[in-house]
Amino acid sequence: MFPHLTHGHRKVLEALVRHGTAARAELAEASGYTRPAVTNLVRDLMDWGLVEEDNGAYVHTGRRGQPQKPVSLRSGAAYAFGIGFTAGALDLVAMDLGGRVVGRTRTPLVEPTPRAVLEAVQQQLESAYGKSHVVRWRQLGFGIGVPADLPPEQAQAWTLAYRREELISYFANNLEGPAFIEAEPLACGIGERVFGIGARYQTYLIVHIGLEIGGALFIEGRPFRGGQGMSGAGQIGQFFSEAESPDGRDLMKALTTAGFGVGDLSDLDILPEAAQGVIEDWTHSAAARLSVGLAKLSPFLSPDAIILTGRLSPSILKALAEAMQLGEGAPVVEASRLGAFQTAIGAAALPVFCNLLPQG
Repeated sequence: MFPHLTHGHRKVLEALVRHGTAARAELAEASGYTRPAVTNLVRDLMDWGLVEEDNGAYVHTGRRGQPQKPVSLRSGAAYAFGIGFTAGALDLVAMDLGGRVVGRTRTPLVEPTPRAVLEAVQQQLESAYGKSHVVRWRQLGFGIGVPADLPPEQAQAWTLAYRREELISYFANNLEGPAFIEAEPLACGIGERVFGIGARYQTYLIVHIGLEIGGALFIEGRPFRGGQGMSGAGQIGQFFSEAESPDGRDLMKALTTAGFGVGDLSDLDILPEAAQGVIEDWTHSAAARLSVGLAKLSPFLSPDAIILTGRLSPSILKALAEAMQLGEGAPVVEASRLGAFQTAIGAAALPVFCNLLPQG
């Protein structure tokens, strides 16, 4: 979509993702380029409609001449779609370049197969285009976050097809735009990098809590993928004993034992008020167990932060983060603020990350 982007353009865009609105002098410092070079790069980005000046603000640089107008990403310059799904439901979001959700839907999913996911997305797209006012030629593409805890036979089918790059071509050929596919924890991590609190940190660990616990490591703002594709780096569940793993299945078991039966993590949103005590007790217990496992892992990885993401509600993730205690000198623990659609939002960040930001 933007074939003229050089590494320099991408570094400036990355700095704007990280800092929001910034003066050219600040962009020069953040990107490592000289001020004259950044001025030329920003001019290109403005000509292509990706960046705009804030006409209501000025920045005094201490140098002679007129004060500078800060610049920022132009929200309507580009759009991306994100797809997240579980065994029984599919989320579709449309995001603009400024990180604003301009359309979202949650629909039942017959089964978590590539064909069923494609058909569900196709059914929702026309409505999403109309409601979000997304201009098709400004579309960056489609991102898909593949759950790590699908039934074994379906998980194997997704993983094998992903390794052969069949899924990428399958979705790209059947949707109007390129497709980008990642495992759900890594997609959520990229979502934090582009649209969330991950932009504050250079190195951070994603802890993704679904029916199981997954993870992703970001070093200098880039995901560490390991050497095994979707089944490689990020499998941190082994740091917690299988019998006491503080994951979504454990929470569902606690609720069922207390008489509040739930069939999926999405049911947590419709539980009666009486179930909150059970959730609070589980949260404190899970935070203690998470702390034990991550206290062993974090000194080895030494991230700046640990970010909790997943399919638990934002309020539970926040309570977990606040209750965790990793000890003196440990990284800060934060909960994702991307909300209930965070997997789909993370997936929508994939086209932005791959198309606009530097990859090396």
